[in-house]
Amino acid sequence: MQDTNRAFRAPGRPSEARRVAVKSSVVDEAREVGGQIYYPHELTVLGRAADFQMRLKATDLSAVTMGLLEYSSPVRIKTGPLQDAYQVNMPLQGRLKLSYGKQTVLASPRVAAIHGLNQETCVEGWQERAPMLGLKIPCRLVDKELAALLDRAPEKPVEFAGSLDLAGRAGQEWRQAVELLVSGLRGSDTLLANPLIAGPAVQAVIRGLLLAAPNNYTAELTGETSAVDSAAVRQAVDFIETHAHLPLTLEDIAACACVSPRSLQLGFRAHLNSTPIQVLRATRLRSAREELLAAGPQARIGEIAARWGFAHAGRFAIQYAKTFGEAPSETVKKPRHFR
Repeated sequence: MQDTNRAFRAPGRPSEARRVAVKSSVVDEAREVGGQIYYPHELTVLGRAADFQMRLKATDLSAVTMGLLEYSSPVRIKTGPLQDAYQVNMPLQGRLKLSYGKQTVLASPRVAAIHGLNQETCVEGWQERAPMLGLKIPCRLVDKELAALLDRAPEKPVEFAGSLDLAGRAGQEWRQAVELLVSGLRGSDTLLANPLIAGPAVQAVIRGLLLAAPNNYTAELTGETSAVDSAAVRQAVDFIETHAHLPLTLEDIAACACVSPRSLQLGFRAHLNSTPIQVLRATRLRSAREELLAAGPQARIGEIAARWGFAHAGRFAIQYAKTFGEAPSETVKKPRHFR
């Protein structure tokens, strides 16, 4: 990670520099790095220039940019139309005034602000400490996940109402999904480097935003959907069993059966009393068990678990024991003729 106090070395585009940490007391440097990580903008210091300092940690995951941004004195940040991405900002403490066009949101740990594509944006505050988590989500990813949820291409871009209540149930659940992505800011050895974990984590954040934050597709997204028949479910199960070693998403599984993700989920509930992701997890558990049995006492349990998409060794062990009635460490000790 790059860390500067006065001399900022440009990190390049986010896709080229996966992680950056910057601390600068020079306004021009702060504006430059902010423009490279997020968007070109105007940065106006509203307090004493001598007190100015910007701190930013940022990383990218599957084209989504995450950053933790803070200023030591009051500032105003103005940005032109974002055009190709949506911006979600949420202070982790304190409050900030955010505007999108004529829309104004007083963001706090209980309220996130969502900026769209076509209007100017503005962030103003930091009279008090207010570290802000910012997510930059390319509109192509939002359109892709929306199409999967709708089972058709959207006719027009998503227009969010401008804010998301993080204190409500849906907002709380969405924020939990975001917290997994934020772990990518903590170091280069994060489990999010595994595509089996990163892909679903990013997808959950984007789909969760579409379902939790009011927008012009909310009525359709929350409407009724019929379940698929048993043949489509069987086709999806066969696909899962053949491709469980890949970083599959719900969309991938539904596409193989030529049905919508929501219809497939209802079909799995109706015919298997399960979900596609639960079946995928069970398939990966069986595959991990086969590897453990084959490897024997020399098996590296954590590596095998991670290879099959289980990020947390302890949780893997719990799921494994519930499924097979024994711990992974017991499996690898089995005599060869019991394997």
